[in-house]
Amino acid sequence: MKSNIIDAVTYWLRATIQPRDAIIGLKYHPNKIAVAVWINVIFAALYAITALIYYAIGRLPAVEPWMPISPEKYYLYQIFWTIPWGLITWIAFSGVAHLLAIAGRENPRAYTYEDALVVCGLGWVAPSAILMWIPETILVPIFGVFWPAWIETLRLMVLPVAWQIVLVAVGLRETHDVGWVRGLGIGVMTVAVFFISFLAYMR
Repeated sequence: MKSNIIDAVTYWLRATIQPRDAIIGLKYHPNKIAVAVWINVIFAALYAITALIYYAIGRLPAVEPWMPISPEKYYLYQIFWTIPWGLITWIAFSGVAHLLAIAGRENPRAYTYEDALVVCGLGWVAPSAILMWIPETILVPIFGVFWPAWIETLRLMVLPVAWQIVLVAVGLRETHDVGWVRGLGIGVMTVAVFFISFLAYMR
């Protein structure tokens, strides 16, 4: 287990600067599913820590929760559902990516759902960690949101979306032999699934 955790961190960091090499390397890793699971568990656990920090400092959700939970207690509850939410979301949009990648193919069995899990795990976590988790966990609790609204929009809604779409496209080219147009289209669909889930449950 320890080696899988170390490999998870290694591939995660590698994916930020060498995504294609990271995806190819993890695709052929003997324990690729275990490593991919740990990548997502670690990332979700880090977001659970963020929720703990926000609850401790009394920060309220920026968007009013739709669930019948008081804003004052929302981050307390979010601590507990973040890891299950992260894993379910990753499994779901990986399934979307795989099904779209093999649709209409002559030999769909040549491509595996496990490889889609690899692609989408790295494609989701690498951009989200840098553009979302680091600012929200390190900067916001200390300084608040001190940057302009347009930067916040870029940070949350533009740059991570574009980055994730490209990473999914790059990954599926390596694992499912899709072209750029199809890969980018699948990237849009899978990232939409992630962001709908994120906006529904995470604050």
